[in-house]
Amino acid sequence: MKIPEDIRKDIPLTQEVIYFDNTATSLTPIPVIEAMDEYYLKYRANVHRGVHRLSQRATHEYENARKVTADFIGAKFEEIVFTKNTSESLNLVALGLEWKKGDKIVTTPYEHHSDLLPWQKAAKKYGAKLEIIEGDDEGNLDLADAEKKIKGAKLVAIQHVSNALGVIHEVEEIGKMAKEEGAIFVVDAAQSVGHMEVNVNKLHADFLAFSGHKGPMGPTGIGVLYIREEFFDTFDSPLVGGGTIEDVSLGEYTLTQPPERYEAGTPNIGGAIGLAAGIKYIQKIGLDKIEKQEHKLVKRITEGLSELEVPWYGPRDLKKHAGVVSFNVPPLHPHDVAAVLDEHNIMVRSGHHCAIPVMKRLGINGTVRASFHVYNSLEEVETFLSVMEELVKSLR
Repeated sequence: MKIPEDIRKDIPLTQEVIYFDNTATSLTPIPVIEAMDEYYLKYRANVHRGVHRLSQRATHEYENARKVTADFIGAKFEEIVFTKNTSESLNLVALGLEWKKGDKIVTTPYEHHSDLLPWQKAAKKYGAKLEIIEGDDEGNLDLADAEKKIKGAKLVAIQHVSNALGVIHEVEEIGKMAKEEGAIFVVDAAQSVGHMEVNVNKLHADFLAFSGHKGPMGPTGIGVLYIREEFFDTFDSPLVGGGTIEDVSLGEYTLTQPPERYEAGTPNIGGAIGLAAGIKYIQKIGLDKIEKQEHKLVKRITEGLSELEVPWYGPRDLKKHAGVVSFNVPPLHPHDVAAVLDEHNIMVRSGHHCAIPVMKRLGINGTVRASFHVYNSLEEVETFLSVMEELVKSLR
């Protein structure tokens, strides 16, 4: 797929730099900024309970953003809760569930810290047991071990795509295992939403989290927590206050219905509106086109790195490799490689990528990470590889 010129025009930074840092945050199209500007300049007001026309408009646009988001991932309107980001969403899940000593929590060794620390904290605080599914150094899970570990589990939490290795996990299959055991199934979809199809029902998700500023190309500070409807009566709202109640006396309170029950205080109204605009932008392009473009880039960059004898990480089966490629250039530190690339206007991420257990497993202190979105091109990858070739030559 040749990148349409209108996408380049919509995202001016693509004309100034080669932006390969999409796993950390994606670039923002002008239509997203325009939608947010319209809110701030033309109908800036708080949502809900306001009678005046500005509040009515703001409420309509905010709740329409919820509908757009729900439709995008196959959820019901009331199952969508707006949060700050993926990390907050996953922490809310851990805080809102009831735990007892001996409960089993199952996760993987490849999780982002945001989908590991909340479960470690819950296990420590309530005496639950944390068990880890086995896997290999490419990030491939041992599904037989997963089936064994999931037996008797209270909760299973897994990332859809690894931000460190780029591996696409068998979330649908593991979701089926969790459902057969009656376990709660939590999906970290931070690196998949906006890059490939994500449907909460196909994945068997009870809870699913993602951030607006990554795949959906929305603003920072807005995230989503999907809560399956059947959990409304048992999932306790971790945060209460303005907007969450139906009635209050000096001695007690009654919570209102979801989703407002789970959104305490004034929400990120402009952020939700921007997220919806980003989703619409993604839908206009087409998820299938985005996924195909990223696959082409992964194929070429991994071929090129292999030709240069540069070690790269993640699954060799490229059908399981999303648009995230981590690598190193020994003996250079990842930050040094990133600095060299920056000198050539190529933006990559370097470090442990909030996945320190993965780095420890591989025996490294970090990686350089190139990650893609639909506005990235094969020409940009070729430029990257030419810079890498010169760097490698200088070390030999």
